[in-house]
Amino acid sequence: MKHLIDQGFSTGTAAFRAFDPGRGADVGLLLDAVTRLDTETSIALLEAQLSAEGVVATWDGLCRPALGALSGPATADPDHCIDLVHFLTWAITVALHRVPAPVGTGTTVVLACADGDRHTLPLEALRAALAENGRAALLLGASIPEGALRDAIQRTRPTAVVVWSSQPAQPPRLRGKARLVLTGPGWPARRPGVRRPESLGDAVALLTAPE
Repeated sequence: MKHLIDQGFSTGTAAFRAFDPGRGADVGLLLDAVTRLDTETSIALLEAQLSAEGVVATWDGLCRPALGALSGPATADPDHCIDLVHFLTWAITVALHRVPAPVGTGTTVVLACADGDRHTLPLEALRAALAENGRAALLLGASIPEGALRDAIQRTRPTAVVVWSSQPAQPPRLRGKARLVLTGPGWPARRPGVRRPESLGDAVALLTAPE
């Protein structure tokens, strides 16, 4: 890392190249743009990758590695990069919002963070990936109380409800026929009848499979 930094690379890019040199150059380009807080370049790189590779491949091959390089164990002082993590999160969200929603399909999936959880980015990626596959999803956002989630389900009558939690939480008790899908590391051991996809690709496959 020190050698790369001495050559002029940003700390995030140096960490990424030192600890995961097999990845493509796009991650390094994105990290350089993020380190400069270059909005236009960051979003353009993300949009180009989304257009060329699709949402799931971009999430797994570009977004997650870049976020990990800024906030993972290779970073000596995580607080020092918090502005960059927030900036990159915002840029990813903007790029994902530009994936057009399907028209005339109705809401088939409701997406929500568990009460107290504010990490909406994985659900943003899932919404965009579902849209790319012709499935409309309603993203309710961060920290949705169980009662509010039930109200939204009653109004929209979705076929599936996805709840994300990055911190310890208990699965919501929902009424109706919608499938409950739990995502994120915060949930307890698996329960019968509750789906737990391990990745974005798994979640998309589950939610787009024929009923």
